[in-house]
Amino acid sequence: MRTRILCFAGALCVGLSTMVYGQPPAAPPAGALPAGGPPAGGGRAPSVPKNLKVLPANADLRTIMRGYAGALGVECEYCHTPADPVTHREDRSSDANPEKDKARDMIRMTNDLNNKYLVQLSWRTDTDVVSCGTCHRGQKHPAAFVPPPRQPGNGPGGPGAPGAGAPGAGAPPVPPPA
Repeated sequence: MRTRILCFAGALCVGLSTMVYGQPPAAPPAGALPAGGPPAGGGRAPSVPKNLKVLPANADLRTIMRGYAGALGVECEYCHTPADPVTHREDRSSDANPEKDKARDMIRMTNDLNNKYLVQLSWRTDTDVVSCGTCHRGQKHPAAFVPPPRQPGNGPGGPGAPGAGAPGAGAPPVPPPA
């Protein structure tokens, strides 16, 4: 309910600004820096992503990378080369660290799982997605799954088995009278 109210309020604000000003806000001219860019007296221009091979160029890289770091319990240098010791500048576009290629393969894998295979499940919802954290759970290397040992009553003839709850269900067969 609250989300609907917020969506309605946002749409109302956009509609009112269009009515008051007669037109929607104009896009900045081509080549112009976005609002909040460097000051007129100088400063650094916003960085433009380089060497993106899997992620789209318009992706919010900072948010995505922080998500990967949290899902794997690592810092940026796990996949990216560390900052140059002399200049202290980072080169996030460098492919010198082989972990970066592994990360790209894993991103492709999760994209394939979500977009090729899970979409075929009729009962699946949009919120059922596979992410790095699905397997890694905050660890660099996902732990191998070891199923717990069988518990009494949790196997053939146990609860939920055909005939479960019937007299003698799960008990050894009784020999017929002689």
